[in-house]
Amino acid sequence: MTTRTTYVIAGASLAGAKAAEALRAEGFDGRLIMIGAESERPYERPPLSKDYLLGKSGRDTIYVHPRSGTPSMMSSCGSESRSPASIRPRTR
Repeated sequence: MTTRTTYVIAGASLAGAKAAEALRAEGFDGRLIMIGAESERPYERPPLSKDYLLGKSGRDTIYVHPRSGTPSMMSSCGSESRSPASIRPRTR
């Protein structure tokens, strides 16, 4: 399905990444924009605290999607490093 629809996801952490993943899994192939103040790719907290911080695994194991997998899952995805609360829609 090809669409011109754009979805904006407020929050670029785990929930935002899972929302984008769900849209793609349901066949949405339009533009996704994730807006959030996060400086890192979305990551899973249990692997961060139980494995990575204890030195049991490498940093790449904490992320929701591998760096190489993110663009294919979220093609045409952009991200802004700012809080969604600071975004003001245009007045019509």
